[in-house]
This record gives sequence, C-alpha cells and structure tokens, in this order.
Amino acid sequence: MGEEGLLSVPEPGPLRRGGWAPGPLLAGGLSLVVFGSLLAIPLLGLFTALLAPLPLLHFASRGQSSLLAWGWVAVLLAGAALALESLGFVAVLAGYLAVAAWPALAVEIWSRKGWSSGRWLAVVGLVILAMALALAVAVAYPRQPAEWLAQAVTAAAGGSEGLVRRLTPMGRLSPEMLTEALWATAYLLPSVAALYVVGIVLWLRPRAAALGFSVAREPFHLLRGEEWLPVGFAMGGLGWVFASGMAKWCAANLLVVVLGLYFVVGVAIIHFYLGRRWGGNRWVRLAVILFALQAPVAVAMVVAGLVDGFFPLRRGAGWDGGSEA
Repeated sequence: MGEEGLLSVPEPGPLRRGGWAPGPLLAGGLSLVVFGSLLAIPLLGLFTALLAPLPLLHFASRGQSSLLAWGWVAVLLAGAALALESLGFVAVLAGYLAVAAWPALAVEIWSRKGWSSGRWLAVVGLVILAMALALAVAVAYPRQPAEWLAQAVTAAAGGSEGLVRRLTPMGRLSPEMLTEALWATAYLLPSVAALYVVGIVLWLRPRAAALGFSVAREPFHLLRGEEWLPVGFAMGGLGWVFASGMAKWCAANLLVVVLGLYFVVGVAIIHFYLGRRWGGNRWVRLAVILFALQAPVAVAMVVAGLVDGFFPLRRGAGWDGGSEA
C-alpha cells in the first residue's frame, strides 16, 4: 500500500479517455477470477477479493459503463444456475455482484451524482444489505431465513472446526461457545456481507480517484455520516428490541450496518486529531484501525460517530492545527 492508502485521498482528475484499458471480456474475466479467490483461498481470499472491482473500473475509466464488462459474467452465472438448478451458482452470482460489480458501479454512480462520502457509503451498504436479506428470504422460503442461514453456516463450518479452534486464543473453544458463535454469525450474515462491501469501497475510494473518477469530494478525516443515518439507527434499534421473527432479524442486521457506518466516522474523527504528520503515516493508520477494532474501543468509535452527527466533534487542534470549518 502506497502513501495514498485507505485514509488519504488524492485529488480527483478528469476521466481518462486515452491509454490502454482492458476490453469488456478481459475485464469481466479478470474480475471473476480475482473474485474466485474469495471462495478458493481461506482467509487470504478476503483480502485478494478487494481487487475484483479494479479491472471493471479500469475498463470504465475510458468513459464506458462497467456494465459491459460485468454484465456478461452475470448472465453466464445466471444461465448456469438456471440450467443446473444449483444454489451454488446462485451464491456465486450474488457474491460476484456484491463484491465486484456493485462496488464498480457504485464508483461510477458516485462520480456522476457528486454525493458526500458519508451518503455514498450508506447507499453502498444499505443496497447490499437489502440484496442479502431478499436473497436469504427467497432461498429459504418457506422456512425462516435466520434458521436456514444457521444450518448453512453450521454445515459450511463442519470441516473447518480445527481451523476455528487454532485461531481461538489458547486453542480452546467449548462446543457451546462454538455453537453460539456460529448462530450469531449466521443471524448477522447479511450485515457482515454489507460491511465487507463497505470495506471494499473504502479501499477503492482513493484508487478510483487515481484512475480518473471525480469522486474525492472531501479528505477522509472530514468524513461525516449520512444525515438520514439516525433514522436507520432508530428503526434498527426499535425493531431489534420490540419486533419478533423476520422483522426482528431484518432490524438487527440494519442496526449492525448503521453501527458499522458510524464506526467509520469515529475512525475519521481519530484521524482528524492525529494531524497531518501522524495521520499521513500508513503504519499509524493501520495501528489505529487495529486498535479501534477492540471491543471497548469499537463501541467508543461508534458513539463518537453517532454524536458527531448532532454535535460536531472535530474542533480546535486537529488537522493542520485548525478547526474543521
């Protein structure tokens, strides 16, 4: 990762029209192969799959829609799913659209709409959440989607129990704890998928600008949450507490996505107070993210992001020694 990493944004430039760019067949094929690493390589695939939208964006940087590149892949996967009547191909299609196609399309939409970063991230996350919830309901029908997901995750983890135990501190994990962890993962799987895609577009944010898309509207340390995000927070929280069944499941996943978006804002606030000297150091940025992921600190980051939507917290000595305004 270069100096222009996740938390720093280069100046946007005009959309590139010249130079070499892959054709639609090559761009779509490369993105599918890179996305395949998510399924083929345990753990490491979570990071290599970040690259899946890049061939699509490189193709679109010449002024053509990325739909031409990922559309034929989606049609191919959909045809295979219908011909073979395979839920596996349905899962691959949904994953490809979420991890490769939607982030690339989202960058194009952002470049045209001129949204703030907070609104863009909210749209990206909520669209994927809606897709994941709808897909789970459709596949699980007439069963409860949470129950179906729990069985699917348990079956998928059946051959990975040894790996899970090795990744657990001291290698100790009781069967009861493992069961509870798998159930929680399955219950919140749609929101986990949505936040993973949010992480992808955050990684793409400075790189999309480097490709020529006019998307860098504000530096990361001034990123704010979408102004309507408190509505999602209230709906998710109230639904999780008072609703039941499928409504409770949808509300819980919505709440987790909103909290994740507020977490990003909280990290931006910390980045603001680090100042240009420390905030511009990629190792410091990485250390801040790893530290912020610890449970008590993560809660504080979420609270800071939520409060910042009502009472701006970036004041006084911060980036360049001045206030945000």
